Amino acid sequence: MAAAVYLFEMFSGYLRFLGLKSDLKFLYDWRFYLAIAAAQFFYIALFMLTKSVLHLHGGIHFFLFQLYIAASEELLFRGFLLGILKERIGSHFFGISTANILTALVFSVFHLFGHPLLWAAGTFFPALIFGYFREKYNLLPAVLLHFIYNSEYFMIFR
Repeated sequence: MAAAVYLFEMFSGYLRFLGLKSDLKFLYDWRFYLAIAAAQFFYIALFMLTKSVLHLHGGIHFFLFQLYIAASEELLFRGFLLGILKERIGSHFFGISTANILTALVFSVFHLFGHPLLWAAGTFFPALIFGYFREKYNLLPAVLLHFIYNSEYFMIFR
């Protein structure tokens, strides 16, 4: 029995480290909705400037795929990498943790593998926003925001 309790506590600690907590307080934070609205304004402006065509990509499969991508990237970058860096680096610049800045930078560099330089660089600021909510609350708002940002990007530009 003691071994089961130990394993449960170890597993629970690991989930907390990744930012996987059942806390929904972010839903009461106006900044979360501002982050959603910022994406709307950004993509509407880009849509109008580029005169793109809206693509809905097959409904539910498209959105499930976007959720999968958002969740897996957030687990890797904001869950694992940001969690490790937060334990080792405690400094902040203008209210943003150095760990968050470094994680956003690595996130942007990884996007160079599938995107042009400008688009990869454009992931830096949303990554800071995702990291902010992961540090303030948990991983869930980061996943939701990432899902919204990705879905809109792929509906307009892919």
